Amino acid sequence: MKLNNLIITALAGFSVFLGSCQNNDENEQHYDNKLFISASNFTKEILFKAGDTNVEAGISVALAKPEEHDIMVTMAPAPELLSTYKMAYYDENAILLPEEHYSMPETTTSIKSGSIVSPEVFIEFTNTGELDLKTTYVLPVTIKSVEGIGILQSAKTYYYVFRGASLINVVCNISRNRAYPDFNNDSKFNNLTEQTMEILFKATSFPNTLNTLMGIEGNYLLRLGDAGVPSNQLQVATSGGNCTSTDLQFESDKWYHLAVTFNRGAIKVYVNGVEKLSGSVSKTSVNLGAKHTNEEDGSRCFWVGYAYSSDRYFDGVVSEARIWNRVLTAEEIQSANHFYTVEPDSEGLIAYWKFNEGSGTVAKDYSTSGYDLTIENEPNWVSVSLPQ
Repeated sequence: MKLNNLIITALAGFSVFLGSCQNNDENEQHYDNKLFISASNFTKEILFKAGDTNVEAGISVALAKPEEHDIMVTMAPAPELLSTYKMAYYDENAILLPEEHYSMPETTTSIKSGSIVSPEVFIEFTNTGELDLKTTYVLPVTIKSVEGIGILQSAKTYYYVFRGASLINVVCNISRNRAYPDFNNDSKFNNLTEQTMEILFKATSFPNTLNTLMGIEGNYLLRLGDAGVPSNQLQVATSGGNCTSTDLQFESDKWYHLAVTFNRGAIKVYVNGVEKLSGSVSKTSVNLGAKHTNEEDGSRCFWVGYAYSSDRYFDGVVSEARIWNRVLTAEEIQSANHFYTVEPDSEGLIAYWKFNEGSGTVAKDYSTSGYDLTIENEPNWVSVSLPQ
């Protein structure tokens, strides 16, 4: 992926007035033009995790005002500046990124006559997943030389900082919003005699009589609350009856992993890996694959954070929503890091939305099915560090 630095064209923030003076026109001022790295700040944090491979980062330089001649610039990694980073950013434990994990194929760029910004030069970071997750690595990149103009010393070096990523770093606030796939009657989602739904969530509050997590209204739905059911209590609502228990009450501002298995009408609910309910309904299969509609014609389809009407939204953040075409065992649900990640090609995994995009209105389906979720309105993406 590319991590493009922000190009500041106005450059007002870096126009340091070194020796300004006035000529006969009192409204015209002259400044010493300087070269500097074009960025909004001078560190870029790159999170890595086991299995990551390559990252490419671009960096450019700029002037406060155009010159009448080309400006040739040389940039290069500067391992000798690690101590400067440690002192400036109070990070005594950081170490230098090993040389085998980076390369800079081109080190020269230029600002053409009449322009103020150079094309980017790129640093290639390789096999970052081999780095120690508990260690902070730094690579300084600096302006080594320039022809025909001075360098702004306070803006001549950029630091790439590598830190081990948490399993989950971003989640989606789905409050007063809703997301949907279009399964388009795909048979893999219908006539499921066995299935499992999972979701990782944290509620801000439980403001509605019904607070929807995921599923299809009137068919198979995971929701909190109902008439006679507290608004913080999970109910598995199906066309063949409902299952709930006072053991399924949740607190606000607390993370929970929820797994609900269905086996020909037999339902089990696990909260944070602990079985909290074993019940049954009269239906023996589940259909989740209805073609998406706006439901104005009375049809019902699959949603996350919505069912039937807009006053049944879920007020909180969600992550790791999954659908399986088999019953997960307690051992699988309780396995290491299962709450936070699974392999996209896991047996029986037919939909997998991590909600980790950090921007936009699409939640990618990481399973092999490829049914991305459309989020109706731009959500608030929330930075987290899970597990805590």
